[in-house]
Amino acid sequence: MLFASFIVFAAFAVLYFIVNADIPGTWKFAIGIFEMFVVGQILIAKYSLKGEYGIIMLRTKKGLQIIRELAKSEKLWNFFADSGLVVSYGALSFFLMKKHITWKSAIVGFVVLIAISMFVVPFVLPFLAENIQGIMPAKSEGAAISKLSSFVLPIGLILLLGGGFFAVLLFSLLFYGVTVLYALISTFAFGTTAISQTSPGATLLLPGINLPFVEGILALVIILIVHEGAHAVLGRIAKVPILSSGIVLFGVIPVGAFVEPDEEFLKKVERTRQTRVLVAGSTANMFTSLVFFILFIGFLFVSMPYRETGLYVISGTVANGTIIHTINGMDAANFENITLGKNAEIVLGTNNGEITLKTNNEGKMGISFYVLEKSLLFAKFKDWYFGFIYMVLGLVFSLNFVIGSINLLPLPFFDGHRIMELNIKNQMIVKALMYVTIAGFVLNIVPHFFR
Repeated sequence: MLFASFIVFAAFAVLYFIVNADIPGTWKFAIGIFEMFVVGQILIAKYSLKGEYGIIMLRTKKGLQIIRELAKSEKLWNFFADSGLVVSYGALSFFLMKKHITWKSAIVGFVVLIAISMFVVPFVLPFLAENIQGIMPAKSEGAAISKLSSFVLPIGLILLLGGGFFAVLLFSLLFYGVTVLYALISTFAFGTTAISQTSPGATLLLPGINLPFVEGILALVIILIVHEGAHAVLGRIAKVPILSSGIVLFGVIPVGAFVEPDEEFLKKVERTRQTRVLVAGSTANMFTSLVFFILFIGFLFVSMPYRETGLYVISGTVANGTIIHTINGMDAANFENITLGKNAEIVLGTNNGEITLKTNNEGKMGISFYVLEKSLLFAKFKDWYFGFIYMVLGLVFSLNFVIGSINLLPLPFFDGHRIMELNIKNQMIVKALMYVTIAGFVLNIVPHFFR
C-alpha cells in the first residue's frame, strides 16, 4: 500500500510539472499520455489489477445497495428514460419505442429538449473554448463579428425536433468533417495553408492537460456517477443482474465509471426495456447538465460583488490573463470612449501592477480582450475559492452535455450504436451510419496534426 501511495503521489507531481512546463500543448499532451500509460502498467503488474495499456478497472460492490433502493421507484425511472429518449432522438423516438412513449413523457421530453437547446447549449462551447483551449470570444480592436445565416437556423430546428441532440450532433460532425476535407484537398492539391488554419472539431479531454486538474477530475467523477448510475438503476428495474460497479483509471486519472451487468442476460430482455437501460446514461447527463447550468447561473449572480472588472486579455502586446482595470487612470470598461492617440505612451492599471506601452500607428493597443462587466458567462474572481466553484459548476454542466450527446452517436462501444442495432431492423443502415460517423470523427481530429 505504501508503494501504491508513493506511485500515485509521484505520478501527480510529475503530471503537475508537465502541465506547467514551458513546452507546446501537443508535447504536454503526448508526454502526459505516456506517463499515465507507464504508471498504469506499473500498478497493473504490481497488484495484478484488471486492465491493459495503462487503463485500470477497479471493481466494487458497495454501490449495489444504493442502486437497489433507487430502483424501487420503477414508474418514475421508466418515465425518466422515456422522456430522455425524446430529448435524445426527438420525434425519431416514436419510431424507436413505438407505442411505449406516452404523451406525458413526450411533452416533458420536448420541453427539456427545447430548454437545453435554448439556455444550455449556447453557453457550452464558449465556456469550453475558454477553459480547454485558452481562447474565448473576445473584443479585438477593429475585429468584425460574424452572424449565423438565416438558412442555418431553420435546418437546426428541424434536426432538433426531428432527431433530438443525436441528429444535431451527427449533422454538425459531418458538416465540419466536410469543411476539414475541403481544407485538406485545398492544401495538398493547390498548395494552400487551409488545413493549418482550420481548428480541430474534436479533442480528448484530460484533467491537467487541457482541463483544470482538480476541477476537471471532480467534474468527470460527477458525470461518470450519474451516467453509469442511471444505467444501473434501469438495469435493475429490467431485472438484469448487476455483477459489480467501479471506476476506470488511466494511470491515476479517473476517465470512466462502469456498472457490470450480465450482458448475456441483458440481450434476452425485451427490446423496450433494453432501450431504456441504454438511453438512461445520456438522459442522466442531459438532465444533470440542465440542473447544474441553473446552479451555475445562480452562482454567477450571487457572486457578482466578488468578480473582477475590466478587460481580460487573451492575446497581444500584454500577457495573456492580465486584467486591465484602468487606461490612463480611466475605467477600462469604457475603453470605447477613451481616445489613446497614435504612437502614444499609455499607462495601464492591471492586476499585475502598472504597465506602460505604446499604441500603434492606428492608435490601438494591439490586444484582444473580453469586457468582464458585459459578460454573464465569463467571470474572473478576486478569491481563488470563488473561481474553484465557478470552474467546477461550469465544467459539470458543459461536459455533461458534451459527453451525454456524444454517447448517442452510432460508434462502436457507444450506447447510441447499441440503441440503433436494437431498434433498426436493417443492419446495413446501422453499419452505414457507423462508418459515416467514424469518418466524420476522424476528419474532425485531423487538424490537430497540422497545428
